[in-house]
Formats: sequence, structure tokens, C-alpha cells
Amino acid sequence: MGATEVELIRNILGGRRDLFADLIAPHLRPLSRMIQAAMGSHPDVEDVVQRTSLKAFTHLAQFRLEASFRTWLIRIGLNEVRQWRRKCGSSRIVALDLCTYTQLLATDEDDSPLVACERSQASVRLRAAVAWLPEKYRIVILLRDLEDLSISEVARRLGLTIPAVKTRHLRARQKIAKLLRPLSQSQPRGRARR
Repeated sequence: MGATEVELIRNILGGRRDLFADLIAPHLRPLSRMIQAAMGSHPDVEDVVQRTSLKAFTHLAQFRLEASFRTWLIRIGLNEVRQWRRKCGSSRIVALDLCTYTQLLATDEDDSPLVACERSQASVRLRAAVAWLPEKYRIVILLRDLEDLSISEVARRLGLTIPAVKTRHLRARQKIAKLLRPLSQSQPRGRARR
């Protein structure tokens, strides 16, 4: 953690609450991406980000400077997502807003509409597969593949051993591959699906 961040935290705890915006600003975008990846395109994403920010502000005195502020903030965010799931997201329905997903894709102008459509459908399927993962696997995928953290950084953030993170990452990828496998490949041979 940088010296500037430590100074900001000390000043905020010393009474300069107006500096909290300077402290949290560089971390809001990664926090929003992480929460959106965990929740999908649910309209409550922004509310969870705001609750996370408020909780970080009100509990800043409990921050122990052992990890980075971003790690602490993301852990609060993941806890807020868990609470949201308990309250509102207990069903396994994934909200798929095709407009949002197609805007996120960076398509080449030379691609045909068919290729763009297939790419959009693949993205939707991948996001849905990640959303179906059990939480312990989903978090590892999000940190490792979305946030592009190293195995050791993921282990540190989640309080796991490196072999445990490697195992969860491998199992998560296997589960995603199984969910994405075409229906024709997942049926037993010799039986026709009705």
C-alpha cells in the first residue's frame, strides 16, 4: 500500500472525512466491475457498490493496513453481494440484458452481423455459466480471470493456500466448460433427446 494511501487513511481517521472521496476514487471502477461480474446485469449493482463504499467509510477505523485498501474494499463488496443474494437473489434466474452485453463487446467493423451475433451469444452464455458457479469457484474465476490477479494474490485475498486456489480455479474452469458444452455432446450415445 502506497504511503499516500496510508496518509489519507490516517487523515480521514483524524477527522478529515472529506478526503474519503480521494481514497476510494481509484478503487471504484475495479469494485464496480467485480460486483457486476458477481451479480450480472442486475439493476441493484450500483446499490451494492454504494453500500460497499458506505460500509468502508463507516468501518475505516477497523482497517488494519495489513493488506491493500483495494483488497479490503473488494472483500467488503463480496460480502455485500453475499448479503444481497440472501435477500434478493436466492433464485437461480440470471437476468440477461442483451443490449448491455452487445455494448460491452468490442467488435471489428469487418465482422459480419452473423459473427457479431455469435460472439454476443457466446458472451451471454459465458456470463450465465459463471453466474451458475458455486460462490467459492466464482470468486476465484472473477479474481483470477477478470481482475487478472496472480495465483498468489488471489490466495492472499481469499485467505487460501496457493494449491487450494489452483484447485478451485481448475475446477471452476472445468465446470464452466461443462456448462458451455453443446447439448449434443453432453447426451449419452445411442439415446435421442426428445
